[in-house]
Parts: sequence; structure tokens; C-alpha cells
Amino acid sequence: MAGMVSKDVIDQIRNALDIADVIGSYIQVKRAGQSAKALCPFHKEKTPSFHINPARQAFHCFGCGAGGDVFKFVMMYENVDFPTALRMLAARAGVAVQFDEDRGGKREGASKDALFAANEEASQRYQKELVQSPAAAEARAYLQKRSLAAAVWKEWGIGYAPEGWDFLSGPAGPRGGDKMKALEAAGLLSTNEKGNVYDRFRDRVMFTIRDELGRAVGFSGRILKADDKAGGKYVNTPETPVFRKSRILFGLDKAKREILDARQALLVEGQIDCIRCHLGGFKTAVASQGTAFTEEHARLLKRYADQVVIVLDADAAGQKAALRSAELLIAEGLAVSLAALPAGEDPDSLILKKGSEAFAAVLKAVRTPMGFLLGLLEKREDLRSQEGLLRATRAVLELAAHAQGAVQTEQMLREAAAGLNVGFDALQRDLRSALRGKFRSPPPPAPAVGADPPAVRPVDEVELAMLLGNRGDPELAGLVRRWLPYPLISDPVCRAVIHVLAEEEEDLMAALDDEGEACKAFAAQIVNAPQKVLGTEADMNIAKAAQDMILRIWQRHLDARRGELSRRLHQLEGAERQPVMREFAQLLLDQGKVKLGWAQACPIMDLYLQRFAEG
Repeated sequence: MAGMVSKDVIDQIRNALDIADVIGSYIQVKRAGQSAKALCPFHKEKTPSFHINPARQAFHCFGCGAGGDVFKFVMMYENVDFPTALRMLAARAGVAVQFDEDRGGKREGASKDALFAANEEASQRYQKELVQSPAAAEARAYLQKRSLAAAVWKEWGIGYAPEGWDFLSGPAGPRGGDKMKALEAAGLLSTNEKGNVYDRFRDRVMFTIRDELGRAVGFSGRILKADDKAGGKYVNTPETPVFRKSRILFGLDKAKREILDARQALLVEGQIDCIRCHLGGFKTAVASQGTAFTEEHARLLKRYADQVVIVLDADAAGQKAALRSAELLIAEGLAVSLAALPAGEDPDSLILKKGSEAFAAVLKAVRTPMGFLLGLLEKREDLRSQEGLLRATRAVLELAAHAQGAVQTEQMLREAAAGLNVGFDALQRDLRSALRGKFRSPPPPAPAVGADPPAVRPVDEVELAMLLGNRGDPELAGLVRRWLPYPLISDPVCRAVIHVLAEEEEDLMAALDDEGEACKAFAAQIVNAPQKVLGTEADMNIAKAAQDMILRIWQRHLDARRGELSRRLHQLEGAERQPVMREFAQLLLDQGKVKLGWAQACPIMDLYLQRFAEG
């Protein structure tokens, strides 16, 4: 989330841009005197009803009602939040904006913009090396063998990192200073025990990884020598402020408009699979690029799609990964289908061998997640035996528990009941029973004899810190980063520890060096607390438990704000009371919605998060 930006800076950015020019960079705009019009990009139409007024710096569609300023247009078209739109338009306007990169205070080192620039420059150098260098002959041969032509290299940012240790860090690259720091911060350079800096990627085919806005955030490098012992077959950029594997889907920058139009995404595993799908005409394809699919990935796809088709490998690992991905997508309220590839094939090989028609046939033969699970259970379990039926029932209930609505839940349970030949009502009762179990975080350990009594801290903040620390789960960390601004955490010790845990710092204690002994003591309690062994039913409610804690912290913040407004109302008279009364009334409505649960609270929290970003 971007830090506080003043209204004057926002106005400066708005006034520096011609809204018609900005919109014209996205869609075809026809100017007519002092106004302009176009076919609306937000709904299907044949006659232009989308009007732009540069004098007022506003747009409005008389067909669908969409309207607003230049920030609103970028938010709607790019499907991004206000801070991201602000950052994009600030760069376009040439206005320098200082962002608070980590929501909890300034982080030393290169800015995110510097990291984007470092990655982009490296991408261009890698691409030039692939095309021009004699040393890249083996890389070119590999790509040609994979039927990836030179035009594809350019379109997808494919390059080559030469075998030496100083392609980026040597004389041809930046020598010291901010650019060198940016290369290190971007994960392109490493430092050995003697303090010598060297290139992280060597003798690898390099795939540029971009975020959904097309910014270069990292790389995936593939080895060329089969006997190379320097690392895995593919090595990705390490986690950086701009590259978190749990947030990035390869190809989304190219696929998002197609996905928005179709409201459907195609999820595959690797970069080349994704590229091959696009070359074969399947332009809604994105890839999790070999890393585990996460809740943040699912939430990212939800911004663009209503349905996701998962293309899975035929082996056991692929089936397990596909079901796990399906659970996360279902939990976000998306419709999910699973398409099974023939044994030994992936999208790349199937399209190359048998053409796009063969892959299209695979996509037509999709199954629901429950239907796919039932097919696996029929092969794995003896459903005529009591123990086999019990295991199968637990499996289908675990899958159905991720459904977000009554209709989706009923559809899944009816399909399961028919497949297992059991009663729908019985399955429904068992699911209700499973969902009644509540996850409880383990209490902090008792203080040592003679030690000072521990400070009294808000229970929800302590429980959230314990949950983050004990689980070490990137999905939970992402949930906190997405929905909980750190200043809302009232206890400073909990705030510092939750901040470090949610940002997934590698060394917890080192990250707390400047925070005082109380923070380190609390962190030690979390690290040393016995981790509770969770069963299937409790494990299904971990995310729900974290959501409940986040909601309680938000409720406490809104209660405090209500108290502030109440005191102001007692101090004001006449017309001065009116805006405060309106805010007070709206706040009461917001509090009521937050108390209804997570689904109803999310739009309210999003609204307040945007206000925080706007200052």
C-alpha cells in the first residue's frame, strides 16, 4: 500500500495530464472540439456513448454509467487500487512521489521504482546478449529446439545470462552507487563471504517475469548444461520488495484484457507452457511458474475472472497440486474446472505434437473439482467398506468446506452424495458439524519464575502474532499484508512483531534489533511456543480465524474513531456539526456491516484502505 500522499500532490498529477491523452493510450478516442468520445471499454456497444471532458478532467459513459477522473479510469481499466493508479500516473506525469514502501515506516535501500528500473535494464541486456553474442549460441539452439522463434524472445522478454561472474556487476555495468545497490536489492547480484559482488544468474536462458502492470519484477533462469551443479533446473529471483512468488502470475500482464473480456482464466504451471498457450491462441493463460499456488494468487485472479480452468499434469503430484489450487480458488468464490492432460504431456508438448485442436479438446473435457475428486476416490478407496467410505466422506467435506455460498455448497454436496451413494442431508449435517470447530491459537507460555509480569496486550493482536509465527504460512502473511494496516495494531510490541512476520523477514530476531527487548522477548515466546497439531477440521478454519482477528482489530479502530467524532460533536455548534454528523452516521453504518462478517466487511475495509492511501 502506498504511503500518505497529500491532496496537493494528487491534484498536481491530475493537472499535469490530459485525461483524453491518457484514455487515448488505452482505447481509440475521437476528439470533437473541446471534448472527445469513444466506444466504452467497460461494456459492449456499437455506438460511442463514452464521453471525455478534458476541461473538467472527467469521463462518463451514458450507456453503463461508469464515470470519474483520470485516476478512476486507470483503476477501472487496469483493475488496480488507488495507490497503484497513483504510482502509474505519477510516473507518466513526471511528478516525483515519495511512497512509504512497507506501511510501517521507511525502509532503507533502493526504492521499488529503482528495482523496477534495474530489472528492466537487466532484461534488455539479457535479450541483447541472446540475439547478438556468439556465447549465446547454445541458448539460441535450445530455444529453437523448443520451437520458440526470435519474435517470441522479444515479445516475452527472453534473454541469456552469460557464463561469467560479472556480466551485470563488471566494468560494462554500473560501478557502485545507487544503480549497483538497486541491482543487489533486485536479487540480480550476490555477495560472497569476502564481500565480493558477483552475478546471481550465469549461463542460463532468462525469462523476464512481469507483474500484472507489465513492470519487470524478476527473472526465471533455466540451466543449459545437464551436469550443471550450480543450482536447480530453474532458478528464480529471490524474494524482493517487488518480487514475491506468492503474488506474481507469469503472463498476467498479457492475458488480463482477454481474461476480463472472457471472465475466465486458464491456469498452467510453467513459463513455456504459458507462452505456448498464447501462441496457440489460448490467450487467457497464466502460470504459477512452478511455485505453489497461493491465496494471493487466487485473489489476484478474482480481480479479473469469474471462472478458472486448471490444467493439471496426469501424475499424482499434479493432481494433488490442482486440487489444492481449486480449494483456494473456490474459497475466493470463483467457479473452478479441472482439465486433465494425457499422460506424459504438458500444454507445450501437446500443442506442438497435435496442435491447438487437441488442447482445445482437453479444455472441453473439464470436470468440476468435486467430480475430479470423486474420480480419484473411486480408484483409491473401497467405497463399499466402512473405513473407505469414511475416508472418502472426509475428503469431499474438506473440499466442500471451501465453498463461499449456499448455492455452491449445495451443488458440491449433491454431486458428492450422488458419487458416494449417500444421503445429501447426511452430508449436509456432517459439513455443518465440521465447520462448527473453532481454531484457537495456543496461549503464550508462562513467564519464568521471578520475571516481571507480562504486559497486558489485546488478545486478538497476541493471537494474530502467534498464528503468524507458529504457522509460517505465506498465505496468512499475505492476508495480513492485504487487509491490516500496521498502524491499526494498538500494542506497539504486537505491531512490531506482526509487521516483521507479515513481511516474511528471513531472520525474525535480526529484524527486531531496533525495536527493543520487549519485542524480542515476545518474539521468543512465539518461536518457542509449542505448535498445536491441527486436524483436518481445524486446519480448514485457520484462514477464518485470522480473518476474525483482523476484523476485531478493525472494529476496535472504528470504535475509537466513533469516540473521536462523538467528542467533536459535543464541541461544535451550528453548521460546523453537519459534516461531522454525516461522517458519524456513515461510520455507524460501516460498523454494522463489519460486524456481519468477512464478506460484508471487505468492501468497507477497502474503502478505508483507500482513504489511508490518499492521506
